[in-house]
Amino acid sequence: MDNNFKLLSSVQKTYWYLNKILINLPKKEITLKTHLDNYMLEVVELTYSYLINKNNQKIRISNIKNILINISMIDFFLLEIYHRKYIKTKKYKSITNYILEIRKINYGLLNYEKNNI
Repeated sequence: MDNNFKLLSSVQKTYWYLNKILINLPKKEITLKTHLDNYMLEVVELTYSYLINKNNQKIRISNIKNILINISMIDFFLLEIYHRKYIKTKKYKSITNYILEIRKINYGLLNYEKNNI
């Protein structure tokens, strides 16, 4: 249960930090903002789904894989924001460290779930 709480805590912390970044994006990048926010909200939703579906291992594995896909898309969009110079290197490194933490937890959970089939 400790890893599950750590996953949820990391996802929430990342979501809050990402929202601070999105507020400062120019209005002309509304599409980029919307996509980033939607992917992050889907990560939150999939995390809760993972935590709730304790008895269905196939759904849990599917949720973890979908979280990893969404995290990769968020990473891509953040790189795009960085290349467009909307965020500085320090903020980019900070948010990618949050995302890396989520990714590591998910790979650990994926290995755990696959070994307990």
